[in-house]
Amino acid sequence: MIETRLLSTDELLSSIVSKVTEIRVREHEMMQEIAELERRGAASELGYKDLPQVLRHAVRWDLRTAKRWIDNAALLANEITPTGSELAPVLPLTAEAVAEGALSIDHVAVVAEIMKTVPAEHEARVVGYARDFEPHTVRTLGAKLAYSLFQDDPEPRDPEPAPPPGNQHLMQWKNGRLEIRAKLDKVSGAKYEALLDPLAKPRPTTADEGPDLRSREEREGDALAELVDLMLRADQLPEHGGEPVTLTLTMPYEDLANQVGHATLDNGDRVPVEQVRELACNAGIIPMVLGGAGQPL
Repeated sequence: MIETRLLSTDELLSSIVSKVTEIRVREHEMMQEIAELERRGAASELGYKDLPQVLRHAVRWDLRTAKRWIDNAALLANEITPTGSELAPVLPLTAEAVAEGALSIDHVAVVAEIMKTVPAEHEARVVGYARDFEPHTVRTLGAKLAYSLFQDDPEPRDPEPAPPPGNQHLMQWKNGRLEIRAKLDKVSGAKYEALLDPLAKPRPTTADEGPDLRSREEREGDALAELVDLMLRADQLPEHGGEPVTLTLTMPYEDLANQVGHATLDNGDRVPVEQVRELACNAGIIPMVLGGAGQPL
């Protein structure tokens, strides 16, 4: 081992450059091996989901690092067709420079990024940038190159804005309660908020009941229920099957009169008799005769 204190500054720097070059050559060899692992489907053979998972376990890389090595390896390795023919790498000149130890893995990523924006015949120029400068400067020079190549092209049109999503509403019965979710456009949302807000205000403090202890969510839920009642009394409700929208509950008359039991909604859910009596105050009652098995006659 050479005693570093005995080396001149130029010798130290030269030694570092030599070692970095060796490291880059070994990195190129490693990327060829990584590409071969991917080509032969090693992940499946070893029982892993994919190759990044293999490398994470084998060399303790995080998944992002492993994927970067695999992506770069795919750009620098010769491709093998299904018939066994060997094709040049996606970035052949970059692969040559990496094999020489001239470029790092970071350089490869930047060159690949730039080559997505310029024609393939400019790879030599971009690799020249990478041989002379660090990745950050290479990216800047690549952006200038792309601009110089296409500066006379017509300005791209802004994409047509996507139409705004329509109003959405989802309701689902769970454990005897109706869960509601909705997404409204700005105008409809503002109208809904304006309708609900005055109904959701806290009740005035009274001597008998004191302050309104309901949470905001509870007040807005009660406001929505009140809004439903208001709509049911409106004279411009839509029709359903030629009839006004109607809430139908079925219950024996004797149970209703004696305040026992429950009513049944069309979906099979039960409603306590106390709520049924409140609804019946303004409801139309339709007598129904049932058969022995409870079927309407």
